[in-house]
Amino acid sequence: MTVDAGEGGAAYRKGVELIHGKLHDLLRRYGVKPIDALGAEFDPNVHQAVVHEESADHREGEVIGELRTGYTINDRLLRPAMVKVAKARQ
Repeated sequence: MTVDAGEGGAAYRKGVELIHGKLHDLLRRYGVKPIDALGAEFDPNVHQAVVHEESADHREGEVIGELRTGYTINDRLLRPAMVKVAKARQ
């Protein structure tokens, strides 16, 4: 369901999008980068496993879901990514 907020809502949205873009640019300039977790091998140094799920379609230890994006700053861990990890079927 979408709500039509009219011209005032469109201007408000555009303002929020501009602020969001400037914030991302600022973080990028300071070396903050998101961690690419999906499809990667689980690494306890950059991932925090919160869910383990049996899967025949994925290899054991593969990150199959990202619940919260993790970040690095100048190649140092800022916040680990909260992830769902595949495990072998029993």
